[in-house]
Amino acid sequence: MGLLIGYLLIFLISKRYGSEGVGIYTLTISIVTILSIIASMGLNLSILRFIGEFQDEKIKKLKLLYIYSLEIVTILSLIISFSLYYFASYIATNIFGNDNYKLALEIASFIMPLFALSNINIEYIRGLKHIKVSEYLRSFNRPFINIILLYFVGFYIMDMLLPLYTLAIAIIITILLSTIFIIKSIGKIVYCSCDEFNRKKLIKTSLPMMFSILAGFIMGDLGIYMVEYYMPTSSVGVFAIAMKLSFLISIILITVNNISAPKFSELYWSGERGKLQKLITQSSKMIFLPSLIIGFIIVIFAKDILSIFGDEFIGGVEVLYLLVASQLINSFTGSVGILLNMTGHQKVYKYITLTALFISIILYYYLIPIYGIIGAGVSAMVGSIIINLWAMLYAKIKLGYTTYYNPFQKAIR
Repeated sequence: MGLLIGYLLIFLISKRYGSEGVGIYTLTISIVTILSIIASMGLNLSILRFIGEFQDEKIKKLKLLYIYSLEIVTILSLIISFSLYYFASYIATNIFGNDNYKLALEIASFIMPLFALSNINIEYIRGLKHIKVSEYLRSFNRPFINIILLYFVGFYIMDMLLPLYTLAIAIIITILLSTIFIIKSIGKIVYCSCDEFNRKKLIKTSLPMMFSILAGFIMGDLGIYMVEYYMPTSSVGVFAIAMKLSFLISIILITVNNISAPKFSELYWSGERGKLQKLITQSSKMIFLPSLIIGFIIVIFAKDILSIFGDEFIGGVEVLYLLVASQLINSFTGSVGILLNMTGHQKVYKYITLTALFISIILYYYLIPIYGIIGAGVSAMVGSIIINLWAMLYAKIKLGYTTYYNPFQKAIR
């Protein structure tokens, strides 16, 4: 439902502001997300691992984990926010070549710290295994509030940047709701001493995760930046819609990952290898067939689906095919990235994602000037192949875990 409401938001923006409006909104949100990943330093993922480790520990470690995470993210996000605001004009003019981005980046500098803090809250709730609450706050609450505000306020204010203003309000509401829930779950947040757990240990574990998360996200959104650099903003909107549609294939993968990540950590650190492999196999089985069906539906009705957003988006049908292939590869290899991060192999996954990112950048640089958004689609597909197959083989050969679904393999009992 969260993903569907997210598509409804993009649909509303496309109808009111066209492909250029979608391009500006998508690129700005991408910048906010990337900077929030840096500000979070991988804490949004390491939180899941540590909560899994602390399952039998006293509540004081859980409280310290939350306090340390908020401290680190608040300081870093404010530094990055002030820097983005200061350089907004320079980035808009000299990097994107579009002065319309100046105000958008200034708004982004305000949104980014809020976004980073809300993500920490949401991942903490997820780690506590309140999955329904965490996914409501992450996937449904923010876009739903944004749509309501955008729909009604949009009658009085025709501003292409209005979706960013309404997003800021939605994130503030999300922070308030998530903070109240956390306090109710673990009690009053107060400092307490714990010799076995400190900020240094938290940061040491989180940093490699930050690089892998950042590299993975940049790989997903790199095409948007490169298309913006070489082509008009309207082309960014077309490419962004194709990306959004291809992400439908990963809806099951995302859902399974959100549920399985804390459980992966819990089973691995408690030494339950057999149960962990069984859970991985069950997860990959859940992902395989639905992803394949969704992929076929998108390919068959690609033009009709794109035309819903407007006739100008139909030109993205070929790149949509390539992005569908990219997402199918991502789904077929299973929850391999989550597995590596939750089992203490975050450094290996960091190197895998950084290598794939480097190769993707080279491909984008050479292919987009020649083939346009088709070149961007090819680059995205190759990057997905590298990162997912490499990680899958490492999990199989080095760790002994099979993450892909084999329909001919006997079920594990």
